[in-house]
Amino acid sequence: MKIDLSLIPLAYKLSKDVYDEQIRQVDAVKILAGNGQMNEGSAKHYIENFKYMRKGKKFTMTLNTESMDYFLSQIYKDFAQTGLSKALSSLYKHITYIEGLKKSSQMKSMWGLLNKYKQFIPLPIPVDNLMDIMANIKILEDYLVSSDLEKRTSAQNLIRRGTCFLSYKINGEMRFAPSRYLGYLDNRPSKYLIDIDGTETNKIISDIIKSVPINSGSMDQMYNDYCLQLGIPISSSGSFGVLRKYWQLEFDDDLTEDVELSDGFPEGRMTERLHKTRERNAKVIEIAKRNFKKKHGKLYCEICKFDFEATYGQLGKDFIEGHHTIWIMDLRLIIKPNHLR
Repeated sequence: MKIDLSLIPLAYKLSKDVYDEQIRQVDAVKILAGNGQMNEGSAKHYIENFKYMRKGKKFTMTLNTESMDYFLSQIYKDFAQTGLSKALSSLYKHITYIEGLKKSSQMKSMWGLLNKYKQFIPLPIPVDNLMDIMANIKILEDYLVSSDLEKRTSAQNLIRRGTCFLSYKINGEMRFAPSRYLGYLDNRPSKYLIDIDGTETNKIISDIIKSVPINSGSMDQMYNDYCLQLGIPISSSGSFGVLRKYWQLEFDDDLTEDVELSDGFPEGRMTERLHKTRERNAKVIEIAKRNFKKKHGKLYCEICKFDFEATYGQLGKDFIEGHHTIWIMDLRLIIKPNHLR
């Protein structure tokens, strides 16, 4: 059903009232859907999208351009730069989500609104030296191996959409970080949407590392290999069909810090060098085994109940693999189909 544009101000007011708990959502939906001017599903989308925009979180249902324009303008009026920044972050996450579904043509007007309103957000401070750049690389690396799906996705989207990359090796492994992210002090992947034109950050980085980015077929191949490791779809060019360019930075520094028990132990680390935080973290596995034995008296596979000690005797005692999701209490003791490798 085509939305009557005259309802947009009412949709905003009711969405705001629901968020402020001045009215129940079910009642707001009935008002918006009254007289058949809007179906209840659309009314819910307005209200729920406003909630996500206020919190800076991803929403999945696209409002029409006129509605989004009005919502952004009113959020800026009512909640100033802080509110607008969260709303734009929410919109950016929505855009990248829809584009991930191969529906990028639907997002042209949304990109236009993003660019229209981000001019009202103060620009970040440019990096000034190599240590600033390395600090941003550290943050990007942390996001890429985070147990927080939203953090990982935001970092992967940066790498997927980039056109100019700083390439660097850590213990022989080539990695890539986009210039538009690296060029601003104490950046976060989630703050990427407020960056100005990439040509500005390219100049900043070139001045710091005393070189210019170049096209390179061999670097393209290494970039594609890196994307495969991260589960990022490979494309022949960067955003808007622009050929990728690369700087090369030489340093050998482990950018990851020890992960404390209270922080969880995320599964699926990307390289063997991250021993402390990789999928079979010795510390967390030992804790999980100890807790499991205390509860069950022995170790066995939680999925198929296979008992190594019963089958292999002393050789199989206390032998089991551990795989987990986010927190240590979620870790499960399981085995691979072939049991012993």
